[in-house]
Amino acid sequence: MNWEAVGAAGELLGSLLVLATLIYLSIQTRSINKQAKAEARYAFVESVGAINMSVAQNSRNASVWRRGLEAIDELTEDERMQFFMFIGQYANLWSVMHQLHLDRVLPETQWVIVRNDIRSIMGSTGGRYFWSHGGASAFDEEFADFINREITDYAPSYDMARLAEDKTTE
Repeated sequence: MNWEAVGAAGELLGSLLVLATLIYLSIQTRSINKQAKAEARYAFVESVGAINMSVAQNSRNASVWRRGLEAIDELTEDERMQFFMFIGQYANLWSVMHQLHLDRVLPETQWVIVRNDIRSIMGSTGGRYFWSHGGASAFDEEFADFINREITDYAPSYDMARLAEDKTTE
């Protein structure tokens, strides 16, 4: 065997090793991306669950939340602050989820839920009041523009306060 054949065999072997390395890195990257998406879903569920449970486990909180969605002007000053804290927590979460969606880390199936919540909660009387009376200024321009489009261009996906109405008399 001459040196040219040995060199060619070495180049071929080197190319195969580079190809194998690239395939391995591709598989690892895909696995990391799946893990990041799973972590984003989990973070979403955990965060929303914490906010929801603070409302669900306390009838006074539930009353403030429902009345705030329907008619913010009927809340006392303290209740209005409480409502703004609830809605602010949602908005903080939505801001993060919006960025994860833009970064393609949050799966579309999860993003649909977030967007529907945004349309419903921010499209409510209390949500619009919060947003137009200072809530929007707490967020970056890109997210604020997104929320403005959502509450201007789309009807709420559902009416949370109406879902809670007593339908047993019908």
